[in-house]
Amino acid sequence: MDGHQPARLADEMAIRTLQQDYFRTVDAHDWAGFGAVLCADAVFDFSQAVDPGLELVVGREGVVAFVREAMSPITSAHSGFLRSLEFTRADEARALWAMQDMLWTGEPGALKKLALGHGHYHLEYRREDGAWRIARWLLTRIHMETF
Repeated sequence: MDGHQPARLADEMAIRTLQQDYFRTVDAHDWAGFGAVLCADAVFDFSQAVDPGLELVVGREGVVAFVREAMSPITSAHSGFLRSLEFTRADEARALWAMQDMLWTGEPGALKKLALGHGHYHLEYRREDGAWRIARWLLTRIHMETF
């Protein structure tokens, strides 16, 4: 057995847990928790899934502010399925997650609109201050349905 396998397995599990924390914190609107899953210099790219004119969102505080504002009127349920994970350096990895998100909009008690999205998260992770965090994030969409 390779001596690196137990460490790599622990790193993979830490990244899986980190991604679960990402989904949970976004859906719960837990913005402090959401910030904790991001590198200080995180870069998020919404241009392919939301609007080609959107510029990159850079830095933990900027990403949290952008996502908080975008998600404030939305109730969401995110699911992700790890397709591939590659360690590119000792403290860096990249992954492709197939994803589905359900997004509801509307005032409480009113008829809500539903959007059901399918796509992929293209993620880069980096170990920062001893913990794995999201360094780069790109969402691509395959299909989006609205009801």
